[in-house]
Amino acid sequence: MITSSARPLVSIITPVHNDGRYIGATANSILQQSLGDYEWILIDDGSNGETAEVLARLAASDARIRIITNPVAYGPAKARNIGIAAARGDYVAFLDADDIWDATKLEQQVGFMRDHALDFSYHDYIPFEDGSGRPLSKICGPDRLTLFTHNARRGVGCLAVMLKRSIAGDGVFPAMPPGLVAEDFAAWAILIKGGLRGERLPKALAWYRVRKRSFSSNKVRSAKSVWFIMRTMEGFGKLTSTFFLASFLCTAMASRLAARVFGPNQTLTSPPWH
Repeated sequence: MITSSARPLVSIITPVHNDGRYIGATANSILQQSLGDYEWILIDDGSNGETAEVLARLAASDARIRIITNPVAYGPAKARNIGIAAARGDYVAFLDADDIWDATKLEQQVGFMRDHALDFSYHDYIPFEDGSGRPLSKICGPDRLTLFTHNARRGVGCLAVMLKRSIAGDGVFPAMPPGLVAEDFAAWAILIKGGLRGERLPKALAWYRVRKRSFSSNKVRSAKSVWFIMRTMEGFGKLTSTFFLASFLCTAMASRLAARVFGPNQTLTSPPWH
């Protein structure tokens, strides 16, 4: 068994809600990291007994794994904030309970942040189809994250982000009104408005599982959420918000079209899908 250091280099935050079916593949991708100086904080967000048992077995297998149990399901944003508040690492990274990292993700991203003196970084990732494992596209964010580039295009996925713990406070994900999503989009916007500097590591170091009934798969709801964030949290007028939303949607459609024509530019070995 690997023991946990008093102050790990990286804290990995994973909210879990009835994800027992997928957490094994996610765990493999974390436990096989080439950089082993981390803690993995799993927030059991009101899961059923089966998932709780899976998490208990994971925690018993490795001292770097910590379980925080919420009495009810608060949702991924609040669950991640609870994990951040408990984090002891110098850096904080996020991985949902059904997604997968490349085995060198932590080592490469920590090195990138140190080399460039960054508070915030993100890398490319590849969505894949649940069940078949078929890669769907390659998602790349802007090289530099500014308020303009963040709003004008997509690409900064939560599974790809790493923050310095010192800027994360007790949480970075804002509460969203019922029925709205994209709390990670809102979090990065808030941090950028506060003067945060972020840069892209141009490598695909993660795989994002696309489930048919994913909470974020409703494109209309996603668009409504982004509109709300632009108008309310970022304070943009209707004209500016319309421009950004149109640009955001065009970028998404262009990415999908390119994926259908050319296929994703895969740079990772095939991960364990299940």
